[in-house]
Amino acid sequence: MAVADYDAAVPSGFYRPATLDADKFIHASPADQLTRVANKYYLDKKDVRLLHIDPSLVKAEIRWEPATGGLYPHIYGPLNLDAVVKVTPIFTGLDGKIRIEPAGDVALTG
Repeated sequence: MAVADYDAAVPSGFYRPATLDADKFIHASPADQLTRVANKYYLDKKDVRLLHIDPSLVKAEIRWEPATGGLYPHIYGPLNLDAVVKVTPIFTGLDGKIRIEPAGDVALTG
């Protein structure tokens, strides 16, 4: 997620990306898919943060649904930011790739 998007969500306490209206859910990733997803969608982005989410604190419904690479958690409603337990920056390594060490079950990717 872009830092500007996160900062814009903080005053209301809820993250509501454009994809929620378009896709009817917020895209998220299981921990074991974070590096693949980050390299596919965020490699050319600057100022990106990874939101680590505690699924038990998410107020909207989470459905695990099939997508490329396996099952992914889709959040069917705005994400309440009090479900975010950690925010970490994403960096590109010297090889030009992103590597993310999984920490938790679910992370917001879009």
